[in-house]
Amino acid sequence: MTKPRTSLEYQRRVDEFLEQAAQNAGMGNRIYCPCVRCGNKSLQLVKDVKGHLYFNGINSNYQKWIWHGEGASSSASVNFNFANVNVGVDENDNENENDNDVVGMVNDIEEDFVDHHEKFERLLGDAEKPLYFGCTKNFTKLSAIVRLYNLKAGNGWSDKSFSELLKLLAEMLPQPNELPTSMYEVKKAMSSLGMGYEKIHACWNDCILYRKECKDLECCPGVPAKVLWYIPPIPRFRRLFRNAKHAKNLTWHADRRINDGMLRHPADAPQWKTIDRLYPEFSRDARNLRLGLSTDGMNPHGLQSSSHSTWPVLLVNYNLLPHLCMKRKFVMLTMLISGPRQPGNDIDVYLAPLIEDLKMLWEEGVECFDGSREETFTLRALLLWTINDFPAYGNLSGYSVKGYFACPICGENTCSKRLEHGRKICYMGHRRFLPQAHHFRKQKKAFNGEAEHVRAPKPLSGAEVLDSLSGVEVVFGKGRRSSNTEGVWKKRSIFFDLPYWKDLLVRHNLDVMHIEKNVCESLIGTLLNIPGKTKDGENARLDMVAMGIRESLKPVSEEGKRTFLPAACYTLSRFEKKIVLLHFGRG
Repeated sequence: MTKPRTSLEYQRRVDEFLEQAAQNAGMGNRIYCPCVRCGNKSLQLVKDVKGHLYFNGINSNYQKWIWHGEGASSSASVNFNFANVNVGVDENDNENENDNDVVGMVNDIEEDFVDHHEKFERLLGDAEKPLYFGCTKNFTKLSAIVRLYNLKAGNGWSDKSFSELLKLLAEMLPQPNELPTSMYEVKKAMSSLGMGYEKIHACWNDCILYRKECKDLECCPGVPAKVLWYIPPIPRFRRLFRNAKHAKNLTWHADRRINDGMLRHPADAPQWKTIDRLYPEFSRDARNLRLGLSTDGMNPHGLQSSSHSTWPVLLVNYNLLPHLCMKRKFVMLTMLISGPRQPGNDIDVYLAPLIEDLKMLWEEGVECFDGSREETFTLRALLLWTINDFPAYGNLSGYSVKGYFACPICGENTCSKRLEHGRKICYMGHRRFLPQAHHFRKQKKAFNGEAEHVRAPKPLSGAEVLDSLSGVEVVFGKGRRSSNTEGVWKKRSIFFDLPYWKDLLVRHNLDVMHIEKNVCESLIGTLLNIPGKTKDGENARLDMVAMGIRESLKPVSEEGKRTFLPAACYTLSRFEKKIVLLHFGRG
């Protein structure tokens, strides 16, 4: 390629170069242009690259053609699951890729190194460097690190134990060897493979994040004492589409889904069809993503600190097949809100970076390469809903889920009553959601002593909710009283910053697992009369008497003796309890 550009030899070399580059690039008819002006920084059509090489000439410093297959030609077309770098591998999942093909892994992410050639060459060198001289198991430095790190993540090893294991393995292997001897060295070597993250400082009072205009603020309402770990989802979406197999699965809902009216997947739900009807331009490209968001508090310290609450925020990709969209390797951790206190109503402060990215994905989209169709397209995404337990429902939606109007559907028409003896609020208007002719509506004795004639309320649409929030003003931060929030709404949810949020039929979902667990625990505790778990007690019986129902179950108390609770229809004898437990044991 050093011949004069007007010579036949130069033209022949250019043709050979382009033929080899097109075969090894794995990007269809697009390759990186190595001309003097482009410098391997942009993807161009092969015919355009040919013109650039004739008019501009090739960059004289580009000696080893790493961007066009030289040194990695044996893995020009590989599939790499990037999630395996960060989490453990499910051995029963046939979607897992081969961790040993680390050269292909590096080639899959080369687009991320357009402006960092030296970093890419160092990473590629680690992928090709044998673990030790004469290694016959095809282990390289990078492949060994990836395999060991997957074991660490899958089995929950601590950093300390992992470092000690690395030291032992390094001593056991022939000397010299390339195996790192500490967790710090492993992270340093793998930092280029994983997705980057951003540490954003937050006020201890949960009032602001120190970013953008507040980045250099020194005298805010509080001082930086908490950290938000934000892991942007956009680079991971782009990397996911570069894998040909994953890119094909991401259009499953349009290409291979059985459309027979049965509800098997969110793609069969009215919410999905509403999006198709309201936003046909978005729905026209099946590759556009539809996501779900889930968050809840957890205690990372186990029993050491029962009051600590850290909140992970996860994204679920509903474009995937039903058995894949909930797999651990496809569920994306986007942020980690540190404790020790839960963010509560101030969670919107922490969600701001994610909402900004989701808004950008909706309005503008990002350029993305489809490894299945071998073409570049504009990727857009939409958040379908959130999934959480009831307290988190209130934090995300802004609705007050406590007190007399705790039902988000009934709102201020919630049927509630404070129990005099139990000193709790109960909600007994659930029969209004039954069909109008249902026989339960007429039964009095079995419920609250009254027939139910009220019709089920109509849930508010997103536009109606947004109108009702027009006068709500909120000031974020613990201990700060918000003005004009006396109704059922505590705030205007940050999700309404998404242009389509008001058009969704269902914006927030309750986690079935929490409901099943709580109902089952209360039911078993009452049937077996477990102290502290049963819902049947003296106060419950007295409240029923006060309401004028179940008077036959009134507590009987004799002077100088214990209060006796008459047996109810669900009261089990000792023998019957043993039968129930034996039945559970067989299950």
